[in-house]
Parts: sequence; structure tokens; C-alpha cells
Amino acid sequence: MASVRVEEIEEGIHLLRVDDPYTGFFEALWEIPEGITYNAYLIRTQEGAVLVDGWKEAFASRLVEELESLVEPGELRYIVLNHLEPDHTGSLPAVARWAPGARILATGHAARMLRESMQWLGDRVRVVRDGEALELGGERLVFIHTPWLHWPETMVTWLPGRRVLMSCDVFGGYGIPLGVFDDECTRPGEALRSLKKYVVTVIGHYRQWIARGLSKLREAGVEPRVIAPGHGLLWRSNVAAVVEAYRRLAAGEPEEGKVLVLYASMYGSMEMLARSLACSLARRGLRPVLYGYTDTRRPSLSELLTDAAEAEALVVLAPTYEAGVFPLLRWALEEICWKTGGEGRKAVVVAGYGWGGATGRELEKTLRGCGYRVEAVLEHRGAHPASMTPGELRRLAEEAASALQRGQRG
Repeated sequence: MASVRVEEIEEGIHLLRVDDPYTGFFEALWEIPEGITYNAYLIRTQEGAVLVDGWKEAFASRLVEELESLVEPGELRYIVLNHLEPDHTGSLPAVARWAPGARILATGHAARMLRESMQWLGDRVRVVRDGEALELGGERLVFIHTPWLHWPETMVTWLPGRRVLMSCDVFGGYGIPLGVFDDECTRPGEALRSLKKYVVTVIGHYRQWIARGLSKLREAGVEPRVIAPGHGLLWRSNVAAVVEAYRRLAAGEPEEGKVLVLYASMYGSMEMLARSLACSLARRGLRPVLYGYTDTRRPSLSELLTDAAEAEALVVLAPTYEAGVFPLLRWALEEICWKTGGEGRKAVVVAGYGWGGATGRELEKTLRGCGYRVEAVLEHRGAHPASMTPGELRRLAEEAASALQRGQRG
């Protein structure tokens, strides 16, 4: 069952959070067994209240109930929409009908989309310019446009007097069990991982815009004491670490020594080779992380992409399937290229085949196309585990590890 938390996080500012345990695949793509939250914020002043963002449609009536416990409908002066994606605006029709006098503030692009999809709002929708400020009851809200973080109409809401940044998708994360604030989280490693996983899967394709957005916020004097996103934890003790994690992901700065080993193994041979390779890499002081498609399991694509974004090198071990690249491996590599890119990182390809031709060169073309520097393409013939002796497996694994390490030194 979905649970709700309403908590005053600053004097006059309430977090309204609902935990969504039902969505197992965010955007119908990304595995999130840890669940996700939707965070809205109510700012109360002597001259009225402002609601920043909202919840998914399934929880709209509950959001109205929680608002009723805090303010009268006539007190809600403004509804700020930082981002129009339905997980934040599904509740808008219910809230707008509950508070018919509330004006709706959004970027010009967002206003056009609203007028097309919710014509009944009419002139209640008001455009806020980039850098425009709203003064209400001694509170100052500054709206800064941050296009492509996550959609082209996105903005953030900055409270300079409090140094609180209400950032919607920016700096958001997955995870229900982690708590409300980062300093209340008993698993800090998981907290930062949840943020990285979210930014890679949701905003990763627009990573060049992350750098631009961070630069724009810095130039606008945004130095938050508290980051209050639309998903996940609120950050107040590790703000610098969050901003740095975003910067590193945008810049494509990997973790030194981390190697993603990605393989498919229909009958065990490639898995044996992948594990032998991991041992060879570990002996060289590197840190291999294995993800394999086999007849008994599938890796989480969202976790795989997070590690791909952090890895300084990639090794792909691919069996040939119907004279082509194994389909799930092809898809995984396309998503790696789409969401993280290679951008000068090293890669090694190991391709196996039986009666059909090897696919190493096709994989090499894919990886080079998204920026990887392919150090070696190794092709071997073998249709089943017994086709290679343990010594042959070790030699091929050592050859792949040596080729990768030569690239590391280069």
C-alpha cells in the first residue's frame, strides 16, 4: 500500500510525499524494486500558499486530502509546475479544481503544452520568464529554466532567502526505504547510488545539458543549503557530493580501475570465459563488475547502465546468434551508447561462433560509433563449454585482459 508523509522541513515549508510501491518499471523501462517517491512542496506565507509540483494521477485525491489538512482552497495562490511529466502533474486537474483561484506558473514551452492538453485551465496558466521572481508574503521564489533536465520545458524553483532548491527531476533519486533526508539515511552508499541510477536512466541521454544546467545554476548564484527534488531523498548534509556526482556523470569521468564485463551465454561457454576474464582483471588490480544474460537470469538494465556510466572500460563477450549479435546484448549495448556513451573509454570485444560467422567486427563498429576506443577484437570458434580446454579459456581471458590493460596504460 502507498504511504504518505507530510512533514514541515523548514518553517512554513511542508514536504508532501507519497511512496509508490506499485511501479516496478519506471517509464515502463527501468527496474526499480526499491520503489519511487513523488515529492511536492507547500510554501505557506501570510499572503497565501504556493504548491510546487505534484503527484502521479493515481494519488491525486490523496494529495487534495493532505492539502486540505494544511490550507483552505482559497489560500492556495499559485501552483508551480517545474516539469510536466505525468508523475509530477497527474494530480494537477484535481488540485486545480479544488483551488479554482490558484494561478498555474510554468515556462513558455510548458504553458503551450498545458493549453493544448488542458484547455479548460484557460487564462489561469501564466508564463514565468527565465530568472523571473515571485514575491509573496516575504517569500521570494526565483524560476530558472533548465531545458532537457528532463524535458525541454523544465525549470527549477530557487528560494534564495532560504537557500532551498526545489529541483523536480534534477538531483532526484529512486528508493522508498532510504528515508526523507540524506543525513537520516542509514545506508549512505545506497543513497548516492539511487541518485546516480536515476540520472543515468532518466536524464543520461541529455548528459551534455547537465553540464550546461549546473553551470547556469552556478552563474545564477544558486548555492543550495537544501536540495528538495521531486523524487527520493532531500539533500542537506551531502549537497556537495550530490552536485559532484552529477558533474562527473555529465563529464563522463569514470571510476579508476572499474571494468564492466558484459556477456551473453546460452549454454555456459561465454560465462566460463567471462569469469576467467574477471579473475585475470582482478589479478591486474582492476575491479571487474559482471553482468550476464543466461538461460537462468537477466541483469537489471538500470543497474547495468549505472555501472556502465562509472566504468572506465568495457569488455563484451558475445556468442553469435542466428549469424548475428545476440539480441539482448545488442539491445544492452544500444542503451549503453544512448544513455552513457563511450567518449574515449577503452573496450575489448570477444566474439564466439560455431557454424556461423563471428560478429566481433559488428560489435566493434557499434562501440566505436558511440565513442569507445576498441583495443582488441578477439574471435574464437566454439559451440559449447567442452569446445575449449581450461587452458585455452585462461589463455583467451589473459589475452583480453592484456589488451585492455595496454589500453589503460595508453
